[in-house]
Amino acid sequence: MQTKISTLQFITPQPTNSAQFFDRIETIISNGINWLQYRDKKNKDEDFLQIAATVKSICHHYQATFIINDRVHLANELMADGVHTGQQDASLIETKKIIAAEKIIGTSTNNFNQIKKAFNDGFNYVGFGPFAFTSTKDNLNPIVAIKGYQNVFAESFFIENNFPIVAIGGISVADIMPLKHAGVKGFALSSEIFNAENIPSKINQIKNCIGNEWF
Repeated sequence: MQTKISTLQFITPQPTNSAQFFDRIETIISNGINWLQYRDKKNKDEDFLQIAATVKSICHHYQATFIINDRVHLANELMADGVHTGQQDASLIETKKIIAAEKIIGTSTNNFNQIKKAFNDGFNYVGFGPFAFTSTKDNLNPIVAIKGYQNVFAESFFIENNFPIVAIGGISVADIMPLKHAGVKGFALSSEIFNAENIPSKINQIKNCIGNEWF
């Protein structure tokens, strides 16, 4: 049976061990975001574990999927639902040696060949981007832009396999409909949600465009 992947995903900005950060995370998850990727590029493992454990407890309280980014070696300790790796991180084979077989494994991609390889390797889904410039990530890959998505979804590979591809990187509400017209079904957002003045209203806007479906 194919692993279910949410078409609306939230990626944390750089986490902090603060009540404000946790309050915003709970507001996001309690308002219908059912998939969170915990992304922490700066904290040491000890702090990573402490903050991530609190975020995971919020996710699981609301029955949301909790994915950790990059630090595969901490997935079992956190009892995460899965991991998301980059092109320079552990391979799928190496990752599967570390985490339980039923866990979700995704990876970031920046071009069609990487997407096709991820499918052939057996990843459950890919994040494809960045769509636009984003300040949430250092060492940004080349911008994909709308044309890049149009090209990928015109490929016979995608038409035949319907592999879960999630658009990522600098996406705003205004970008969702053009990306949907290009063929995109899945979207990952970060600052657009986290920094919103009215988070519930922003999530409703996004869900009205995307829905709250699963691949």
